Amino acid sequence: MGRKVASAAAATIAVVLSVVLVGGQVGSGGFLWWGNHEPIYIYGNDAFTVENGVFSGSGTQEDPYIIEGWRIDHPNADYGIYIDHTTAYFIIRDCVIEGTTQAGIYFNTVENGCIKDTQIGLSDTAVYFLDSTHNVLQRNVIAECKYGVVMAAYSRENIVTGNSFLDNGLNGHDPHRRNAWMLECVGNYWSDYVGYDGNEDGIGDIPYYALNDKYPLMSPPVEWTRVAPAGLTYAGNHVAPDGSLVVSSETPISLSAMDPGSGLAEIQYSIDGGPWTVYTSPIYLVGEDGPQKLTYYGIDQLGNAEMQRTVSFMLDNHPPITQIEIGEPKYEDSRGTWVTSKSEITLTLVQASTYGTTQTFYRIDGRGWQRYNRPFTIHGADGPHQISYYSMNASGVVEDLKTIIVIKDDAPPSTRGAQSSAASSTATSSNLNSVQVQVGAPTTEETPTPTQPVATQSEPDVEETPPVVVQPEVVEPTPVDDESAPEVEEPTPEPDAVEPEEAAPVQTESELPVQPAPEGSVQSPSETP
Repeated sequence: MGRKVASAAAATIAVVLSVVLVGGQVGSGGFLWWGNHEPIYIYGNDAFTVENGVFSGSGTQEDPYIIEGWRIDHPNADYGIYIDHTTAYFIIRDCVIEGTTQAGIYFNTVENGCIKDTQIGLSDTAVYFLDSTHNVLQRNVIAECKYGVVMAAYSRENIVTGNSFLDNGLNGHDPHRRNAWMLECVGNYWSDYVGYDGNEDGIGDIPYYALNDKYPLMSPPVEWTRVAPAGLTYAGNHVAPDGSLVVSSETPISLSAMDPGSGLAEIQYSIDGGPWTVYTSPIYLVGEDGPQKLTYYGIDQLGNAEMQRTVSFMLDNHPPITQIEIGEPKYEDSRGTWVTSKSEITLTLVQASTYGTTQTFYRIDGRGWQRYNRPFTIHGADGPHQISYYSMNASGVVEDLKTIIVIKDDAPPSTRGAQSSAASSTATSSNLNSVQVQVGAPTTEETPTPTQPVATQSEPDVEETPPVVVQPEVVEPTPVDDESAPEVEEPTPEPDAVEPEEAAPVQTESELPVQPAPEGSVQSPSETP
């Protein structure tokens, strides 16, 4: 009874969205562990004593020694249970062993031992057999260890069956293959098994070759419950700098308790030293923002009460407020806010969480949410882009989602001269950002009707046309006329737009209004002798 009183019902606390793992039945559904135990060391058959965690048994095959219900996770312990040079029959069951630096369970020259319904994890090696034989490992969880089960020296004829090997560095080591990793067509579950189950009978169709398990299981026969000792455990919740759990008035706080003996009668709790209340449903903290303390304890059916426990909370009901700032270059008009890929966008907390850390998140154009930690810019195609953002304080209170549209424009304007009204019209329709520059007098939108170039002034000179074409001195001014041509002809492409600046003497053959001579008699400047 003394052991029972010392381990009276233990309550634990849960918060919404957290995973609070409480003590429960392990493996086959036997006892909940009675309590924590120091590392156990047994040397020789005579060391199977109550002081070493043995509950019952005489060491025979019909009445083996029983070591059960212990949790061993002593800080910096080399071993959880160390059995050395024994031949008596014994069983280790329903224990939890974690965090050892050498091995959770170590057998050195041991025969007739059995380990079952035990969870061994977070250790260097889960189970180490050294020169040991005729031992059995059955229905255990071996999880997140550097090495799972090691068969060293002359260890042989040991049986490993129905175990769950979960996320170990190396699940097992059996270099001489002297041990059986299955029993009666039942192997083990290996989290790194890459085989398949074509007939869906729960057994892999190809062996687990690393340890010659011919019947690997497709699902874990035993789940890792991550059983925790009596007391408080938090996972996934935000904590204030002083270690308090940050909650809001909408966060339910649940108390649960399990008792391995007569059973739980009730849980009592008190808030900030107030009256004691029987726990029946989740608790919600109310009042002003700030620290609050919850004290609680469990009572079993025999009236055994556990020691009172207190946990601190920080109540925070104020939602954060986030403000967006758009850096230069930017431009605003009736259409919206214009930016470039160089414009930095900053999210600033105007109102942050009272306690704990406030986090800000954003996304662009509906893509995945990103946690904000520094200014960002908009990339991608020019045009409108949507920015959504919000912040969440440590208690989980979230501000309303905010959205803004910015228009990205990385295209520079296009500037060119207007050489023709037709070209100008085409450029204007194709590029709204183009700027036209016109040299000389402005022209109208209308296209002039083509006419003969200065017909009234050239008619009297018709008879003199042949000398102008033939004489070299008349042709020589042509380069001068070419230099002025761009200035005169820029307003329109048609000849009639050229102002009559005595252009008649430099008419070309194609511009003659009459036929003064047969076409073959006209010589170009290059043909002049």
